[in-house]
Amino acid sequence: MAAAAALRRAIAPGPTLLLRRQILVRLLSTSTQRQPQPQPATTSPAELARIKNSIRSAATAPDDLAAHFLQALPHPAFLGDGPIFSLAVSRLVSAGRRDLVTSLLSTSLTALPAPHPSEGFLLRLISLYAQAGMPDHSLSTFRLVRPPTDRALSALLAAYHDAGQHDRAVKAFRDLPAELSIAPGLVSHNVLLKCMVATGDVAGARKVFDGMPDKAGVQPDIVSCNEILRGYLKTADYPAFDQLLKDVTGSKRRLKPNVTTYNLRMAALCAKGRSFEAEELLDAMAANGVPPNRESFNTVIGGLCKEGEVDAATRLLKKMPEVPRPGGKGVLPNSETYIMLLEALVEKRAFSPALEVCRECLQNKWVPPFQAVKGLIVGLVKSRKIKHAKELGMAMKKASKGDAKDEWEKVETAAFQLALAERKAVFAILSELMGGLLGGHVT
Repeated sequence: MAAAAALRRAIAPGPTLLLRRQILVRLLSTSTQRQPQPQPATTSPAELARIKNSIRSAATAPDDLAAHFLQALPHPAFLGDGPIFSLAVSRLVSAGRRDLVTSLLSTSLTALPAPHPSEGFLLRLISLYAQAGMPDHSLSTFRLVRPPTDRALSALLAAYHDAGQHDRAVKAFRDLPAELSIAPGLVSHNVLLKCMVATGDVAGARKVFDGMPDKAGVQPDIVSCNEILRGYLKTADYPAFDQLLKDVTGSKRRLKPNVTTYNLRMAALCAKGRSFEAEELLDAMAANGVPPNRESFNTVIGGLCKEGEVDAATRLLKKMPEVPRPGGKGVLPNSETYIMLLEALVEKRAFSPALEVCRECLQNKWVPPFQAVKGLIVGLVKSRKIKHAKELGMAMKKASKGDAKDEWEKVETAAFQLALAERKAVFAILSELMGGLLGGHVT
């Protein structure tokens, strides 16, 4: 097989990786013996569309999905469909069938024209193996890229990052360029910075950032800056955060902040209890031609909620659909938006707006945390809004699935019992007080 031969050629450099690549070769050999080999493309467009729909369907069993994948594999329109490859891998991983992931991706190498797959296709496989949580296979695929390139290096580093193997990415950046005569470019450096920050080595990342122009001949961009800002935010080093932001946006470098830069600035302000200043940045973004995204709003809404400013947070939620955006307007909230606002409203005993938020959340088929809804039901019952409380309980029961439905019934029962018990206690106290007052008046 061409792919197997390529894999064997790739094992020559680096004895420390020999065993790993030998395992992959054996996996390739056994998987292709187990699965039917792809035949020349004879699939009609209609049949190809049917196969893709089967792969997309959650009802398709893993083995059937693999068979459909192999059937369509020789077709050029299928080979070029990156999203369908990604979806197939995602579904197989969810089903616990990484063996099929290995089989399909390794077999896909043989479906490409000789003598070997393109760099772009190999980069796709590196990313797909990373998506499947198989970084060793990403490395073996990286070794197939001839000649080795910076694009392949950055894809491998990203694979390690996505797998949570940040130290391994840092080591690969230090070792592979010298071994394979690769000059790391901007993207590879940015992934390195991201990984170093993830390991907590913010000082080391800043040293790399400062040395990029002279040591690597690479000018940092705003993405590079954002990675260092993220590190300072993570360590709560706000003076260094502010100084770096001033340096890179000033006359020396003149980097233009992007939406991530603004989001980090707002997160820093919210962390310092200055959420209203963060809210003002939303308007500044639009004025500077950088439309805020959902993360922008969630950051500020979360900050306002933590400071107890639930009215301001609620107003901001209602403002989201009206925000101008390229090609239209509006930013849609997600479950995180609704949940943090709901919890803050319940904590502040603002039960009417909390009920409205909870209803919107359920309309979007997002089930809010049971304990937050329990607090809301208790508050509604104590506020004599028992009808609303019962309707909410029924809506939660309808939205909950499987074991969660039984769990919700327990939470709902406990909520009503607690609320009614507290109401009875209040009435008893009031009765006692009224009795004392009336008795004193008669005397």
